[in-house]
Amino acid sequence: PAHRALPDTCGAFPLRFVPTARALKRAEAANVALEAARGDWFNFLDDDDELMPSHVSRLRAALAAEPGFRLAHSVSQDVDADGRTVAFHGGRFKPWRQLDTGFFRPCSAMFAASLLDDGAMFDARFEILEDMDFFVQCAALTPFLFVADVTTRYHVDAGNSGAGRGTNRDDDRLQAAFGVLREKWSELDRRMRATPEFRAEHALFLIENGHFDEAVPLVVGILREDSQSIDGRTLRILQLIARGDVESAKPILEAIGDATPKVDGLALKLDQVRARMATLH
Repeated sequence: PAHRALPDTCGAFPLRFVPTARALKRAEAANVALEAARGDWFNFLDDDDELMPSHVSRLRAALAAEPGFRLAHSVSQDVDADGRTVAFHGGRFKPWRQLDTGFFRPCSAMFAASLLDDGAMFDARFEILEDMDFFVQCAALTPFLFVADVTTRYHVDAGNSGAGRGTNRDDDRLQAAFGVLREKWSELDRRMRATPEFRAEHALFLIENGHFDEAVPLVVGILREDSQSIDGRTLRILQLIARGDVESAKPILEAIGDATPKVDGLALKLDQVRARMATLH
């Protein structure tokens, strides 16, 4: 009710203000907006976000070219209070990490109105991470299309969610919200942790941090399920090299050829190994 008055248009685009009798929480406000919105494709825009001129046309073109997707997301330029770039945020969506990682800013996602018809809506129990929960619901209904272009801007020091940085960072509040998220999606969490991709990422973390013995059962399990797994064989190569047994790693590397692991971190490591082996020859 206390919101400032809005003009009728923003540039060439009409604005429609939806008043409510009381101030709404974030999830409640999002649901009111979705219920009032009209059109085939929706996009959020919070007070601390900007859509760049190419955003709508770029994502719509990508979605038109890939009709099997009902959600596309791009890269955000994260800026501080002085407008300086501090990071670029956005990457390929990994279903097995959807409960602990935000792969895109909410404003960077464009999604089909039909997802709402299929049951996607905001859960009012979330004070923050309500957007993450919403996109978990969407991920159960459609694959996500990643557009590797910077089309939005996020002001990381603005806002009051506690999920940004500086004065807009509240780690206790954030961890509590992640706890609610994992509790709600406990069955999904169990399934995701059992995937080869999740276990491969965890094994890579263990190897990189010198916990070789702890990584062994994970790598053995992945290869037992699929002896031709590129992720599993890459992990085996990394284990052997970490232990100084480069000669045993060479035939596995040759057998892999130019194949690419599913896990991005393993793909990067494999490229590094290939480059290093090439210099030895």
